[in-house]
Amino acid sequence: MGKSSPEVSTDHLPDHLFRLVEGLRRRMRAEVAVAFGPHPPFERPSFARMLQLIPPDGIRITDYATLARMTKQAVGEFVDSMETAELVVSERLPSDRRVRLVRRTALGDAVAADIDRVIGSVEERLRAEVGARRYDTMVAVMRELGADSFG
Repeated sequence: MGKSSPEVSTDHLPDHLFRLVEGLRRRMRAEVAVAFGPHPPFERPSFARMLQLIPPDGIRITDYATLARMTKQAVGEFVDSMETAELVVSERLPSDRRVRLVRRTALGDAVAADIDRVIGSVEERLRAEVGARRYDTMVAVMRELGADSFG
């Protein structure tokens, strides 16, 4: 049997926001994965984020790409995969056949609601862990600092 490798030190990593936010993102993704168990209702973790970006009345691929900060081609591939998984439907607009509109299916709506519920549960645990006041302050500061990132 081989030796197990010693734990890797992270002492050399810079203590800046990129690292801290990435650490929290990884922790939340891990907790969401545990909450959904071995058989999540979506093929890839990124489907969760992509489903949440679709408004109730649907979104054009071009706008979806802008919102997701991805290329139209990459979003198109996501849409094709999510369509295969029956989470979304896409259709060409009768008024302009070049425009593809993406809408969540009933299953996509249910999965998006499950994702919201699970993320809410994770956030509640984090809030309890650090205290309501500290958590609420963190969220308020993050909203302020990231306010223009989706506009």
